[in-house]
Amino acid sequence: MKKILNFLNHERYQVAAVIVCLVIVFAGLCCESQTRSLLDPAQKVSRAELRVEIDAFIANAEMRYADLDRQDELKSLLYEHLMLWSATGTFNPAALVPLLASVLGVGAIADNVRKRRDIKKLNNKPA
Repeated sequence: MKKILNFLNHERYQVAAVIVCLVIVFAGLCCESQTRSLLDPAQKVSRAELRVEIDAFIANAEMRYADLDRQDELKSLLYEHLMLWSATGTFNPAALVPLLASVLGVGAIADNVRKRRDIKKLNNKPA
């Protein structure tokens, strides 16, 4: 034991340098790089977790674009039928069925989105 203490005393700076190098290598290899979360900036996330947040954000944005597309399609269908009815002066009840089905479908979709949002709020509420 005395020989080890004498060696450490004699080579103290080299031993300290080796320990610092080991800490640097350990920190570089074992500690994962992290950045702030997009959803909660107070939280740190890794690269994989950030990718999941980005994918979820993109999927959410795509769903909203699809919702906008459905709304625009409904408006287009409505205006098309109104233009046809005003131009010809005739009313076709068979053309009203798909229009009403579209309106009911959009209403059901909007109601489901609202319900999912409310359920999510209830599930995230602290007990």
